[in-house]
Amino acid sequence: MRRVKKVLFAILISISFNTYATTGPIKQDSIIKCNDKFYGSHGSPIHWHEVIKKDNKWVSISQEVEIPSCYIRKVNEKEKVKLYKCSDGDTARFIINSEEKKVRFLAIDTPEVDKNEPFSKEAKDFTCTALQNAKEIYLEYDSNSDKEDKYGRLLAFVHVDGVLLQKSIIQQGLGKVAYIYGDYDYLEELRNEEKKAKEKKIGIWSQTGNEEKNLDTSEEAYADEFVLEDKEEVDEEENIIIEILRLIYEIVKKIIALITK
Repeated sequence: MRRVKKVLFAILISISFNTYATTGPIKQDSIIKCNDKFYGSHGSPIHWHEVIKKDNKWVSISQEVEIPSCYIRKVNEKEKVKLYKCSDGDTARFIINSEEKKVRFLAIDTPEVDKNEPFSKEAKDFTCTALQNAKEIYLEYDSNSDKEDKYGRLLAFVHVDGVLLQKSIIQQGLGKVAYIYGDYDYLEELRNEEKKAKEKKIGIWSQTGNEEKNLDTSEEAYADEFVLEDKEEVDEEENIIIEILRLIYEIVKKIIALITK
């Protein structure tokens, strides 16, 4: 009888341990690192455990823990802005806190007008029309993205009258999902819309040949984009200066004409 009790006790201990430590396999794709520890989730409803890797699998080594702080997504920062100037399909300037700022639309890329890429004009026209006709524009900074790129441009999702502009651009086949460096909000949504546009063969996806060549999304292309935008701004400033000098010349001419009468 004593032996039976010992066996039952051992079974109960084993069941108890497995209940808090290994009930159901840890989802191997749920592993995150937080404060130098690893955590994984499993079960229904989902709950978390501290885990270690054993025999190429992640296994629980703790009782259930609270959702790791690294997993909880911070609320994205949003701010209302006014359009200053539309540059192209994925870039615009906005007035933010009385200051003009250049914004690069997060998670997408559109054809470049300066490179005369296919559908570049259509992409620019679509974006500019949406922004110019908007009653309200909000920028949303994703907590899983840098707020600025290395060229000093703000990186943001753009909401036009409650509609995500990036999504609208992708739906029209005027851009593609690109430059993804984190688990951004709306990413799955954008990829789904890109898949639909590809299937419909609209916009950039209507081109023949390798569709990946329809739009260069390399780091070099990203850098070229900034250089071209900068050149465009310099050219615009030069044109303004030339126009001012021309007006001054016309005024001086009229003054001289009046004096010599």
